[in-house]
Amino acid sequence: MNGGKRILLFCLAALLALSLCACGGEPQSGGAQVNMSQLQQAMLAADPSLQQMTSVTSEAADGETLFAYVSALPYDKVESFLLSYSSAGKADELAVIAVKDSKDVEEAAQSLRDHVQQRLQLFRQYGPDQAARVEQALVFTQDNCAVLIIADQSQAVREALEQTLSARA
Repeated sequence: MNGGKRILLFCLAALLALSLCACGGEPQSGGAQVNMSQLQQAMLAADPSLQQMTSVTSEAADGETLFAYVSALPYDKVESFLLSYSSAGKADELAVIAVKDSKDVEEAAQSLRDHVQQRLQLFRQYGPDQAARVEQALVFTQDNCAVLIIADQSQAVREALEQTLSARA
């Protein structure tokens, strides 16, 4: 093989190696995708009083429409979400929004805080006994997720979320 062909092969190999490295960058979401169904089951199991919840995830056919109930975050920023809520007039509610890009996680958390304020206004009018529970809502971020927890055993639910998220990798 002559010198020109060797140089050409070397350049092609280097170009291939560089293009493969460019494709292997870190994901913008900050980690592995969240299995929302598994996460939802773990969170609900952490507080026995949450067993009578209505639950949906982004995998539902009308996921984008259902998402608008809990957040005004543009849906194109959402990787996946879960929502569990009481259909019995109680304030119980769980929501997790996994964003595609970790820079959007605080915007997602703010959308959940706004949702809590709307729920608080509603319960002050129609369910004053539940308003105090809404006032105790937890809204926080974990990795690329914004989280809302309104539950009797909110710390246990939070721990279940944290354990489930730390196990994905």
